[in-house]
Amino acid sequence: MVAEIYAGLSGVKAAFDIAKGLKDIHDATLRNAAVIELQEKILTAQQEKAALIQHISDLEKQMADFEAWNAEKERYELKTIGSSAFAYMLKPATRSGEPPHFVCTNCYGRRGISIIQHGSPRPDARAGFYCPSCHNEIRPGAKAFLDGRIKWLD
Repeated sequence: MVAEIYAGLSGVKAAFDIAKGLKDIHDATLRNAAVIELQEKILTAQQEKAALIQHISDLEKQMADFEAWNAEKERYELKTIGSSAFAYMLKPATRSGEPPHFVCTNCYGRRGISIIQHGSPRPDARAGFYCPSCHNEIRPGAKAFLDGRIKWLD
């Protein structure tokens, strides 16, 4: 009878161990699910952080470009060249070894410096002045020329 009690207790103990194992399996499954969910949230946060860092970098570059353009545009002043034609001229005080030159108003308005050239972008057109970037043609009146060069009217 004692042997039967021990056999019965041993069966109960085995059942208890199986139940405990099932409970541990259930707890491990829940824990693993929580770990996976946490890892997904960490990954999402890292991706968002990387996107924000890139956005900040882009904004800093835009700001630097804006500041550089502000410094560059201060070197020029708008001048009238006969017959209501306009161009920006490099201020004498800011030349620092650069030759005097004139820049296109269209390109300047788009934050660019394009030096005006003599000639024409079209082979069939009368020579005058033009912008090689945007092909804007500048046709100052006859009084604007002095020895083949633009006479800047103040």
